[in-house]
Amino acid sequence: MPSLAATLKQEVRRMAAREVKKTLRPLRKLQRQLKALRVDSRGQRRTLASVERRFARLKARVGRGGGAADRGRRQAADTVRSLRSKLGMTRLEFAKLLGVSPGSIFGWESGRTAPRGRNVSRIQELKKKAISKGRGGAGAAPSRRPSARGRRGARKRRARK
Repeated sequence: MPSLAATLKQEVRRMAAREVKKTLRPLRKLQRQLKALRVDSRGQRRTLASVERRFARLKARVGRGGGAADRGRRQAADTVRSLRSKLGMTRLEFAKLLGVSPGSIFGWESGRTAPRGRNVSRIQELKKKAISKGRGGAGAAPSRRPSARGRRGARKRRARK
């Protein structure tokens, strides 16, 4: 038969083990949360490194002339329209000359869009050529023909009156 001291000792051990177990549960929960945070942090560091690399590539591209910094001033709608009229061209002819669609020319002239990239430099080259050749002076008459849509619209307006 165990002595009273041995029984008390065994009971104290059992109670202490139960209390330690109780206090370790929240600690284990915190350890799991900490591990999840570390994994998330690692993923975010990778994402940040990827964004930084892409930003560096963009910065390098701008530095070598592929970005907005080297393109010069943005072309105003009036500039494109006046250049085309100085050259005496229709939108279709001007578009073929630049290698773009007539819709792009319309967008540039209306101010809805702006020429970008190579088109800006092509327009500037055309400007220089027009100035150097003396084309588009005060005596140049622009060839402005109303489009089919414009003529139909005029007929409709006349018919309403």
